[in-house]
Amino acid sequence: MSKNLRAILLMSLSVGILAALDSIVKIVNNLGMHPFEIVFFRNVFGLMAVVPFFMRIGFRELRTKRLKFHVGRGCIHAASMITWFWALTVIPLADATALSFMVPVFASIGAVFIMREKSIPMRWISIAIGFIGMIVILRPGFAEISLGTWLVLGGTIFVATSKLMTKSLTRTESPSTIVAYMSLTLTFISFFPAAFVWTWPTAEMWLWFVALGSMGSVAHVIQAQSLKDGDVTLVEPAGFMRLVWAAAIGFIIFGEVPQIWSWLGAGVIMVGVLMLIRAETRTAKSVVNKPLAN
Repeated sequence: MSKNLRAILLMSLSVGILAALDSIVKIVNNLGMHPFEIVFFRNVFGLMAVVPFFMRIGFRELRTKRLKFHVGRGCIHAASMITWFWALTVIPLADATALSFMVPVFASIGAVFIMREKSIPMRWISIAIGFIGMIVILRPGFAEISLGTWLVLGGTIFVATSKLMTKSLTRTESPSTIVAYMSLTLTFISFFPAAFVWTWPTAEMWLWFVALGSMGSVAHVIQAQSLKDGDVTLVEPAGFMRLVWAAAIGFIIFGEVPQIWSWLGAGVIMVGVLMLIRAETRTAKSVVNKPLAN
């Protein structure tokens, strides 16, 4: 098996696991737990997963000169998790997943206006196509935009912002430092909204939380390996398989039937994102291959 083929299969598997995690959120919510609490316990188990790693390498990685920035990113990322988990409890998995594909589009806009990255015509064409896909899904004026839809849209903006903040942190911080502060701040911040709706988990809920934490870690490890093995232009499109997984899981477990507009809109967004990936990859290659001045 070639590296690219293995990478595509690994990415498809990782997004399938992530779609399964989304279904666990709905299951635990159906058992009587508020999404705010689900976010908190997801972060608790995520923190537990990284503690052994830091015990092995030492806590020197917590040294930073950008503590406020880490805390700010934690607040933004916590908001993205809360809005996403909340949305999953009120709209079908596939519909939420289709709209979540707008993250690269919003991140690209932020990269231009906030990070001051170079703007190329193809980037704006891709962004425009992405917004057309979003309009197809939302159909403003023809269909009521529900609370769940607004939550997903808000969540995608928060995720895109968090990604840009992470990119900024990578300039001065190590990946270990970023992960450490993300885990700590997410757990701390997500406790406060959870406290207002607190109920103690049942034995069954604890089992689901263990699955939520462990499967999430496995999915991200698999995804990191896929990005390491394969070309970005081949691997990233495989991430769109998450919509197929979400539709299948939503139908089998919850009897959800996604709207045809979600599929059509997601397809349009995919085209825009793929064009964006290809344009960014070509730009990066041209910079790398550009001969140095004498």
